[in-house]
Amino acid sequence: MSILILKKECAILYTVISDGARVYLEAIMSNSTRDLIIKTANQLFLEKGYQNVTVVDICKACNISKTTFYYHLKSKEDIILSFYDAVTHNISQHLLSILSMDNYWEQLMVCFESLVEEAYKYGTDFFSQMMISNLKKDYGSYDLRDELTKIAVSIIEKGQKSGQIRNRSNAETLYIASAYAFLGQEVTWCIKKGKFNWRIEMRKALENIYDVALEYRKY
Repeated sequence: MSILILKKECAILYTVISDGARVYLEAIMSNSTRDLIIKTANQLFLEKGYQNVTVVDICKACNISKTTFYYHLKSKEDIILSFYDAVTHNISQHLLSILSMDNYWEQLMVCFESLVEEAYKYGTDFFSQMMISNLKKDYGSYDLRDELTKIAVSIIEKGQKSGQIRNRSNAETLYIASAYAFLGQEVTWCIKKGKFNWRIEMRKALENIYDVALEYRKY
């Protein structure tokens, strides 16, 4: 093989590698920008409320143009539609860190109560908008997340074996039933504009759905 041919092939290989690296870096930068927009917007929602924050406000806080915003997201709505993805992932990671606890019922309560706490932080306007968006089109915001479901089902099974959870129905079926009950209470909380003690009512409902042993009940 001549030196000229070898140089040409090396140049082609370098170009391919460079293009691949460029595409990879662009993808990372794109994801970083999108993450920055979402993180900043969520912080603004916390401070001012969803309805009081505009796309212009988000752009100013991120120091980006509206063109950049709309390159990464279709609208302000897009930010809230993926809200539960990050929240359920964080809860899953926390649950993994406390799986050594013997009180399986409280482990399961961490799952649901953490979701309620996040909702309280953002307020009813935020979650009402999420519901409105999903009523227009199912964006999957309320779909069960596999990561959290697997951990919760495992905890329920341990709770059943220990006698803390006396309902012997299939663990996954129980979890799905409680998830839908949770959603129903979320709707009520939004309709009542927060004048509904979601935390307490949720726990009461779940204690009965799971038929929790008396010594583990609060209500």
